[in-house]
Amino acid sequence: MPPFEGQLTDREIWAVLAFIKSKWPEPVLRRQTMIDRRTREAGR
Repeated sequence: MPPFEGQLTDREIWAVLAFIKSKWPEPVLRRQTMIDRRTREAGR
């Protein structure tokens, strides 16, 4: 989205993403944790 280019720093983007993730319901958070774990294990 070019009109928004340069509006947020990388750190601010990560903060926004962390905030959004903090609002996920517990079942979604558990599912994402499982996906993250599998992805990391596959990369070894």
